[in-house]
Amino acid sequence: MRNDAQLAISQDTAPYANQRTHERVPLEIEVDMESEHNFYAGITDNISQGGVFIATHVPPPLGSVVEMRLTVPGCEHPFSIRGAVRWIRDVSHASNDAPPGCGIQWLEMSRDALAAIQRFVTHRDTLFIDTDDLQ
Repeated sequence: MRNDAQLAISQDTAPYANQRTHERVPLEIEVDMESEHNFYAGITDNISQGGVFIATHVPPPLGSVVEMRLTVPGCEHPFSIRGAVRWIRDVSHASNDAPPGCGIQWLEMSRDALAAIQRFVTHRDTLFIDTDDLQ
């Protein structure tokens, strides 16, 4: 039973790479995850209102439910968030632009955590690339 401070995240969010419904933004911070039987570590690669990609060489198994503590930029304290591993990119399919790891769909988090993620995604600094440098 959830307490009133928890918010169930819709299962309708499309977690797969070609079915995303939420804007992803780059975010690189260390994150630890725990499943029922194991502990995992990685670095976030991107985040959205629907989930996060964790770059790691040893991801939790597909379908695993994980608990993580995530510090959103602009917030003092980490948030406890529950998510499910929806897809995995193994080392053999990784590249410089696409590291190995797993896509995690949010399942449960506090309203404050969701609001912090929404603020970060909406108000992050825009990255500019000087096209003259690319030539």
